[in-house]
Amino acid sequence: MKGASVTWTASAITLAPITSRPRHTKFSSSTVDSGSGTVAVFTSSPTKDNSGVAYYRYINSKSGTTCILLKTDAIVEIKFKLHNLEEQGDSFIPEKVLIEGDCKNEDYQFIRIEWTGYSLVISFAKTPGGERWYINNIKLTANPDLPQFHGIALKGKQSIELYHKDMLIPTPVGRSYSCDTLEIPLETDKEDHPPEGVYGTLYLRKLQVQPFMYKGENFEQAFECKDRKFIRDETAPIAVGSTLAIAVVVLITGYAVYRYLKVKNVQYNTME
Repeated sequence: MKGASVTWTASAITLAPITSRPRHTKFSSSTVDSGSGTVAVFTSSPTKDNSGVAYYRYINSKSGTTCILLKTDAIVEIKFKLHNLEEQGDSFIPEKVLIEGDCKNEDYQFIRIEWTGYSLVISFAKTPGGERWYINNIKLTANPDLPQFHGIALKGKQSIELYHKDMLIPTPVGRSYSCDTLEIPLETDKEDHPPEGVYGTLYLRKLQVQPFMYKGENFEQAFECKDRKFIRDETAPIAVGSTLAIAVVVLITGYAVYRYLKVKNVQYNTME
């Protein structure tokens, strides 16, 4: 993921209600094996709420301060075909997970959340000029040997890999993004030679997220998604403006060449 490039595409997503049930179960112990990285620093919601919302925090190893903070009650859903029938495998993202990430670059950061059989990587980048941050890539990896996948057959791959590569939730730098429900479609990449009929969805309930944090341990003022049915890629106006500028340059150049040839032809005829 460190070498991932920023993909500029004009797109829009619809914020649809989450149909999957919210999490009400609690995870009392870690669901991951020990390894590199740090166990997530998390805080559960008040017991009287019992909403299942958890905090996932990546801490900058150099400064010791919070770099990326994510709060959500999340579900990953993967659909696939088995014997010509569509099957479905779901997993809640538990409260205790393995957290890794990278905050070295001022314009690009990512957080990796790992739990039994799954890995979710969310990458963040800044728009040109650094006024806004956004999610520029999501990658979900799942182990096909998990019981819910019935040993789905893969071609040359040891895992199921799904992506969302379009810009999401552009938010002013220095502010967090908040949304009650966010539904993100996940697709396979043809270069992975995936089985037919595999796709997924990442459901983020009671979401609040903020990357590029330099001060403090808590979220800054929230930029909310309320009453916003579409979140559009802000690069579309840039692309249109660039196209018009190129068209103007081509037109001026063509006219200059035409004038030059016409004047040269008139001078030649006058000499005759």
